[in-house]
Amino acid sequence: MSDEMQLESDFEWLANVYNLNGAINHPSELHGIVMGQLAGKSKLQDELWLGLCLEHMGIEEFNVDKQPNVQSDLCNFYHQTVEKVDADSSEFQICMPDDSYSLSERGESLGAWVSGFLEGIAVAQAQGLTNLDQDLKEILSDLVEISQLDARLDSSETSERDFFEVCEYVRIGVLNLYAEFNEPEPPADTLETNEPSPTLH
Repeated sequence: MSDEMQLESDFEWLANVYNLNGAINHPSELHGIVMGQLAGKSKLQDELWLGLCLEHMGIEEFNVDKQPNVQSDLCNFYHQTVEKVDADSSEFQICMPDDSYSLSERGESLGAWVSGFLEGIAVAQAQGLTNLDQDLKEILSDLVEISQLDARLDSSETSERDFFEVCEYVRIGVLNLYAEFNEPEPPADTLETNEPSPTLH
């Protein structure tokens, strides 16, 4: 991992990669796509992941003159994202600007992230989404609305509080969808056997 990745937040680092490569899309959307795929139980090999990055940035090759380690760093970013979610999905955070950015910038980022998530999970679970229960379908419907979030938000205290609640709703909704398609395998020692249970006397 390069020093740049260690010193910056995930969003700051990824946004810098996008800026230096003249990307046409929002960096938060890429992380949303990744989380959508992971929620849909789909993971990518490095080559396919780098191809997705190029496609999303709208470029043919990375600017290795300005960022010699960009490909390995992007792969590290992906592996770290996967490992964190696998280890404890409840700890995942939306990759977006922090509170030092304006509310409108954060609103734009959240809308882009959710849009990416919906794209990723739709590709990974094209059939599975049609079989969801009503509660999860409502979450998906809400996420579609949030993906179209108007970035022109004012910076009043009420808007800040409302925005935080929307972000938390998105996070919990994503966790519910992740849990739906990523049920853990039961431990081997809990599987039923045909051996009789010991009797206490």
